[in-house]
Amino acid sequence: MRLDFDTSVNIVAFSKVFRKKVSEIEEYLQYDTKLFEESANSSSVLLDLVGKLKSYLKKSDVRLMTYWDDEYPDLLKNIPDPPVCLFVKGKWEYLSYNLFAVVGTRKMTSYGKQVTERFVSEISKHFVIVSGMAYGVDTIAHSSALRLNRPTIAVLGCGVDVVYPKSNKMLYEQIIDNGCVVSEYLPWESPKKFTFVERNRIISGLSVGVLVTEAGVESGALITAKYAIEQGRDVFAVPGDIFRTTSQGTNYLIKSGAFVATEPSDILEYYGFKDHRKIVELTDDEAQIFGAIESEVTIEEMSEKLNVPISQVMLILTTLELKGLVYRTERNTYARAR
Repeated sequence: MRLDFDTSVNIVAFSKVFRKKVSEIEEYLQYDTKLFEESANSSSVLLDLVGKLKSYLKKSDVRLMTYWDDEYPDLLKNIPDPPVCLFVKGKWEYLSYNLFAVVGTRKMTSYGKQVTERFVSEISKHFVIVSGMAYGVDTIAHSSALRLNRPTIAVLGCGVDVVYPKSNKMLYEQIIDNGCVVSEYLPWESPKKFTFVERNRIISGLSVGVLVTEAGVESGALITAKYAIEQGRDVFAVPGDIFRTTSQGTNYLIKSGAFVATEPSDILEYYGFKDHRKIVELTDDEAQIFGAIESEVTIEEMSEKLNVPISQVMLILTTLELKGLVYRTERNTYARAR
């Protein structure tokens, strides 16, 4: 459904003044939306905010989406604590695309920059890149997509009319021209320390997966990864030098169960983009075994078919399995990896 403008504004103001969550507001919606108007009339603070927000939205190019609107992103609806509303500036339609988050440390090294550029250049062919427009990895994630004329989405820890950090003003404008900026905060609100933590759940909530390219153990990117795990999203991390503090966070994520990503194809193949399969060179013996696997086959059948000793077949199949070309089934047979 699509709520009318007045109801949407009343809901947003009500949630901001009384700090009501989606589940609490839905109790009101089950009865009568006029309850919001009655609440507005009973609170001068709420009434002032309703008036200010209505006037602002009518004059600006900022779009308001509430949780109950059809265009509100489906993935975000299903997180434990979805934002009541999203303010969007730019091409809001990109929120309905397949989104993938790339985040990391503000204290980025040259290694982190190279890694982020490399991954974004490939991932952005299939996903709209989401990040937080912070210094460091976030900035490179957005700018790498833009440099290739691909859209990107920035989730802000402030209102969509506030540029933070200020040095990213040009990047902010480019994102709006080629994608959009998004926030749950009122458009004119300044950032606070806690708002960056809160917005991280939206970065992961919008996305099918999250890649952390470089991060220390104190990095906010690990908070985004934590949210992603709670939300059932895929978490990928790029391993780094064990002696660098800026790699301790990503290495920790990998030790904790995150998917290892050493090249973009690790992520793209996970989501079924087979054109990014690595070109694997095979020896003559490996090619012979691989070429003979047309359907599930046992080691014994393969040995008999090719007149090759079982020990040699086992060794070659193990090598092919490590190269990601075959896999062993629960029936103890071997088949080609799809």
